[in-house]
Amino acid sequence: MDKENLVDNDVKEERSAEERRQHPRAIFAYPVKFKIFCGNPVTVDGSLEDISLSGACLKFEDKYGRLSFDKVEDSQLRLSLSTPEGNDVIILAQIKWFKKIPKTISYKIGIEFQYVEDWHLEVIEGLIGMKNKDHNMMWNLWKQYTESSERDTWMK
Repeated sequence: MDKENLVDNDVKEERSAEERRQHPRAIFAYPVKFKIFCGNPVTVDGSLEDISLSGACLKFEDKYGRLSFDKVEDSQLRLSLSTPEGNDVIILAQIKWFKKIPKTISYKIGIEFQYVEDWHLEVIEGLIGMKNKDHNMMWNLWKQYTESSERDTWMK
């Protein structure tokens, strides 16, 4: 098989994966905190890598090897998003897949939202609509989020 046919096959496979999705995904980085419920619950700071109305891909580091990845798939997850207005939104999800990023301590987890209400969808649509707009605002949120996390840690 020649190189041109291999490239065409890769493009077809990529398209078919996109076509299977019920909702298109918006790709951008957005800071989040989430708790994974497998064995001992683990709270993680990370970022959205992409999001749609039905799910998302989360990226994070596991510096201390706290997660047992043989038990992660199909586990429950509680995602906490900070909105530009300063509100925290909690969305429950199920982990559909996970993978380690080679030669790093980083991981990606694919999640499917569960028990989503209309107001959750409005928040998600707001994030999707923001993807190409005010990136400074997103990083200001990240700074605000990390400062509040540090403050919460000192208060415990």
